[in-house]
Amino acid sequence: MESLAQVLISLLRRARLETLRRWGRRLGRLAFRLARDRRRVALANLDLAYGDSLTREEKVRIARASFENLVTTGLEFIYSPALGPDFSDYCGLQEIENFWSAYNPGKGTIAIIPHMGNWELIARFFAWAGVPAHAVSRRQRQAWVTRIVADIRRQNGIGEIDKREALRKVMTALRRGEVVCMLIDQHARREAIETRFFGHTAMTVASPALLALRTGCNVLVAAGVRGPEGGIAVHCSEVLETIRTGDPEADIQLNTQRYVDVIERFVRETPDCWMWMHRRWRAPSGSVAKEGSDEED
Repeated sequence: MESLAQVLISLLRRARLETLRRWGRRLGRLAFRLARDRRRVALANLDLAYGDSLTREEKVRIARASFENLVTTGLEFIYSPALGPDFSDYCGLQEIENFWSAYNPGKGTIAIIPHMGNWELIARFFAWAGVPAHAVSRRQRQAWVTRIVADIRRQNGIGEIDKREALRKVMTALRRGEVVCMLIDQHARREAIETRFFGHTAMTVASPALLALRTGCNVLVAAGVRGPEGGIAVHCSEVLETIRTGDPEADIQLNTQRYVDVIERFVRETPDCWMWMHRRWRAPSGSVAKEGSDEED
């Protein structure tokens, strides 16, 4: 299977990026039609998030666009090592002063990246700009997929940190003044706390807040927005100052909620770029919330 995948990757990289993006949109629309369970989850999530403030037609449009973006992101990720030398042609920072204000060579920077636009290209952009960047990720269920993903990130100049053994390696990278990219907008069971996302309880990993409190690193949110031609604009928040009240548990809660609030703001601005088909809202006890219920992904 791995050999076949490598052949497919080689063929895809011979195509033009614009062609792959057209395929991504078409395959995404097909996935929206065929993946019934995920389509139901996406629409249930939109019902939960927006209630009656959006029409059914608007929710269907957002969900379909979300599928298109996800498939396009996957094709772009496979293709990404073949992108031309000027990476700003494909992905660019919009609030560049915010990023450079957050970039802290002395204590490091955590870039919280939502599953918007193409989150993989954001880390690649940092590396292209000369900023050492790492991505905290979890292993895939198939070992060969994990190897392929790791190899693509390596070709893109991105260091990969296994989520299961991340703390020591992340702290080492931060001490070297590097950027660590973390995605916290999916449901988490371990090391997670209750936050409010679109007005509903969502379990969110607390490690970025814990690391910021321990190391004094800067934190910002960098969200990708896909433009009409397919390119990715990266919108950077201002530096999110770390709140310190003297109560460690309260500090972790307060800071994590601030990160989630900024992610929600970005999602509300361009909802069709976010990954709505993930079961974000679930009961903290491990039982699954009513909307879009099923087992762990």
